[in-house]
Amino acid sequence: MKHLIKINSSDFKINFDSTKFFGNLFIILSLLPWVSFGLNNLDSQPWAFIFAIIFFLAIKRIIFPKYSIKIIILVVLGLIFATSITSSIDSSLIRALINYLSLPLLYVAFYNYFIRYGVPIKLFIVLNFVWIFFGFIELFFPEIMSLLSKMRTSPSRGVTSLAPEATFFGIYLFFSSLLFFELKNLINTNKIFILLVINFLAVLFLAKSSTVVLFYVISLFSFLMFKFFYTLRDLKILKKNIKNYIIWPIIFLTILILFKDSLSGTRLYSLSALLLEKSIMEIVIMDASINSRVESFYFSQVGVYKNYFLPGGFDSFIEMRRQIFDTSETKYFLNRYESNKIMSWIGSIFYELGIFGIMITAFLFKAIHYKSRGSIFYIITLFVILLSAVPVAFPLVPMVIALILYNNSYDHHKIYK
Repeated sequence: MKHLIKINSSDFKINFDSTKFFGNLFIILSLLPWVSFGLNNLDSQPWAFIFAIIFFLAIKRIIFPKYSIKIIILVVLGLIFATSITSSIDSSLIRALINYLSLPLLYVAFYNYFIRYGVPIKLFIVLNFVWIFFGFIELFFPEIMSLLSKMRTSPSRGVTSLAPEATFFGIYLFFSSLLFFELKNLINTNKIFILLVINFLAVLFLAKSSTVVLFYVISLFSFLMFKFFYTLRDLKILKKNIKNYIIWPIIFLTILILFKDSLSGTRLYSLSALLLEKSIMEIVIMDASINSRVESFYFSQVGVYKNYFLPGGFDSFIEMRRQIFDTSETKYFLNRYESNKIMSWIGSIFYELGIFGIMITAFLFKAIHYKSRGSIFYIITLFVILLSAVPVAFPLVPMVIALILYNNSYDHHKIYK
């Protein structure tokens, strides 16, 4: 008698984890913050915000990381106050609300993803190379990139890849490098070194962003300072790590020297040449882009003081600028254009949300402050970089903070379903 083989329908059941699926989509779209997919004409896209909400709806229990509840309360209070003194209700106000609500929302969502599924190393690496790939594509077929995101660039300013501006492309690569640096305990050190060098070369020769090159200079200086103070008390360790003080600057300068001809004619090259002839303040006055960015941050901080640390709202900055210009005799800022847009992550939060924004920033940095000696150097470096024109809605800022917290938490090995 032939044996009968019973086949149950359950044998063919696909084990589909919808929560992880939406979580992966959330991570991917967060790593593509400016890609519109041809659906709108906005710069920053709402996809990360939308899929963070979907991810929360898919999980059974939300874990709130350090200070996140306080940050949420401060964001809500700050938005209520800022909105109440904002005179016009339009699309820019809606964008501002989404941008600020995204900050705590993404911070909590990234942390919840990490503690459930670990760090998506492959996604980080693949998306990083996707950005670089499209940067190369844009060199030859720039019209293709205009279908994916808004483009505002010129040949001397580099390619934009999947961002609207070359500087934003560079900012993405830099923060992606911070993610790789935070993976030092999970990836081979040599592989991380290669990834960091590739990103730096892409910033130099694709994005050609002087702003982001400055980020690297600041980070390298901070890293060497940390190594120096960390090993200062132990001469044996100091001698062992002396190569850090020599090798990294040599690598940095060698890359610049070997490829300086490739950078000829670019804005980065012209600014580097000016730096050899002019003082930093003279360059700030001469260069329109640098002048407007420094001016934007400076006036936002003066505005915070003039507002007695109360929120300034979302449409008062342009008037505040005019008042400061009328009452000051500054020779450094030329007020080349007027706008309510503040080109600074720190400047925007401090001015628009006032004391609430200051406390939000303090709690975010406090969350990643640990007793380790390098913690304070990391925080200072991140704070200085966020003084620049990093958008408030940029998802990689809360992603980096959530990853640092995850790496330093004692209980992240637990799995929460």
